[in-house]
Amino acid sequence: MFNAERLLGQLMGQAMGGQLGGRKKKKHRGGFGMPSGGQMAVGLGVLGVAMAAYEHYSQKSAAPAPQPMAGAGLGTAVPPPAPPGPAVPPPAPPAAADTALRTEQAMHLLRSMITAAHADGLMDPEERDAILDRAREAGLDPEELQMLDAEMRAPFTLDQLVVRTPVALRAETYAAALVAITADTDEERAFLDRLAGSLEIDQATRRDLHARLGLDA
Repeated sequence: MFNAERLLGQLMGQAMGGQLGGRKKKKHRGGFGMPSGGQMAVGLGVLGVAMAAYEHYSQKSAAPAPQPMAGAGLGTAVPPPAPPGPAVPPPAPPAAADTALRTEQAMHLLRSMITAAHADGLMDPEERDAILDRAREAGLDPEELQMLDAEMRAPFTLDQLVVRTPVALRAETYAAALVAITADTDEERAFLDRLAGSLEIDQATRRDLHARLGLDA
């Protein structure tokens, strides 16, 4: 089933691993001191939640399978399982309106990342296919892969992104673009400057966002 937040988190994971927007020619993000998804969730809304969800999913996927107990199946008594603890009711599902809003916001931030990744013109068909391959290996379903492919094939321009950015999502939109690129080329620095100016993000806010993401201002 399509999950926009998981899709956003997957793209963020690739970005921080140096695998987005021509990063194969650039630095690896791992040495930049990027905070965990749980830390990012503080003050970064959907962006932080998506990264935290991605980290949780990745850790769960990487967890080793449980090993059988020594002697099991060889006549050795296996202790009975511990009695279950008190039942904990599952959390109430979010209202349909909340789910729709979070999906819309996650897709907007995904588009911000993709727009930024195209800033230096390095996202060619080979790069796009590599991103899709990594997303497929990470367990994204066909619908999510199709959506990611469609967005990469027809990225927003900076002006289109700005026009579609709600006031409440301006800081997150800039942060998503910042995660997507290393800002180590003139084209990328100019892109971020123009994006910040168009979204009316002042220098103090920019410095704060760079600091939260563990990146140089």
